[in-house]
Amino acid sequence: MCKTIEVAVLDHRELSPHPVALSPPSGDEPHYIPPLNFAMVDNGIFRSGFPDSANFSFIQSLGLRSIICLCPEPYPETNMEFLKSNGIKLFQFGIEGYKGESCCNTSI
Repeated sequence: MCKTIEVAVLDHRELSPHPVALSPPSGDEPHYIPPLNFAMVDNGIFRSGFPDSANFSFIQSLGLRSIICLCPEPYPETNMEFLKSNGIKLFQFGIEGYKGESCCNTSI
């Protein structure tokens, strides 16, 4: 099963310099918030920063079968529960970073 994600390219010169008020979604609509640095690498292959619970609806909409995590820290329990309930397999390859920061927030 493949899903198509439409991506819009915006010319920043045409954007208003003033904040635009957006109407909040109704209680019935899921919030589709992509993880930080989310992008499509190839058809059906995506990359992003570490997701948190605010990103779960968006991730669920992708119909993923697996996630590769490169963080050496233990995967947060909340995220593990989400993966299990959605039938997503986790493959974790702990690679030490060079920024001196943790790549996943274990307080999720």
